[in-house]
Amino acid sequence: MFGVRRLALAGAATVLGLGTLGLSATAADAAGGCTDNGNGTYNCHVWKDAPTFRENNVRVGTLHAGDNYFYCQARGTEMSDGQYHNFWYAKTDDDSGNRGVWVNVIHLSGGGNDEPVPGLPFC
Repeated sequence: MFGVRRLALAGAATVLGLGTLGLSATAADAAGGCTDNGNGTYNCHVWKDAPTFRENNVRVGTLHAGDNYFYCQARGTEMSDGQYHNFWYAKTDDDSGNRGVWVNVIHLSGGGNDEPVPGLPFC
């Protein structure tokens, strides 16, 4: 997952839409990884509104940027967004009312290209 990793250029934050979210590249990077909520969910930072999917890459909704809970992560189909790419997906309930859907971890802070998000268990 890799949401926002260290950005080489400060201007990249604006290109990625972070400026409109009120986050600096440093603030987003500091929010990397997930923390255990102690109830079977894990709190992770979503740095950019993210599409949600069911199996077979069927898009079903949206998960808005901010801190969101997730259950676990698993491998899936590679997805790209600019310089970021990943085949790991995190399971959650989205803001469109869909339960048990998947978000590619490129939208989560922490991790690197084709790496799982730190602190989120495997499904």
